[in-house]
Amino acid sequence: MIRPENNRAAAETADLFDSVTETLGRMAGIRGAVAALTATASAEHGRITVTVNASGSIIETVYADELRGVSFGQIARATVKAAQVAAAEVETEKARLLAPLTTRANSLPQITDLFPDLAAFRAQMPQPLRAPLTAPSTNVEQPDDRHRILDR
Repeated sequence: MIRPENNRAAAETADLFDSVTETLGRMAGIRGAVAALTATASAEHGRITVTVNASGSIIETVYADELRGVSFGQIARATVKAAQVAAAEVETEKARLLAPLTTRANSLPQITDLFPDLAAFRAQMPQPLRAPLTAPSTNVEQPDDRHRILDR
């Protein structure tokens, strides 16, 4: 039995649990849609087409039969560029699909509201870095490259 003075807190807690349950249900549906995302981009006037999955990994590359006059280096650069464009499209679509969830999650009480010391701890956590989209040879700091199999 809930004491009368705690009725409001109990009702707010029940509403919070309902909101969280609803959000988790939405997340499951959106997660499936995000996982199924693909994007395709072309280069060299449509003669090179690359498709990537939701994680930005290449899942298909199609080269037209007519690639005369295009060097292997141009083909390689065009393939990379098309893959990067397709991966950027996937990221944009992911952000669009996840936007309602982000808005919803931001409207719910945050765990740092419940545990204020957690905010200070979270601030000390390192942020993930994005991998460079440039070739290793163009990076300023080059580690010892003897581990690269293709260079041996």
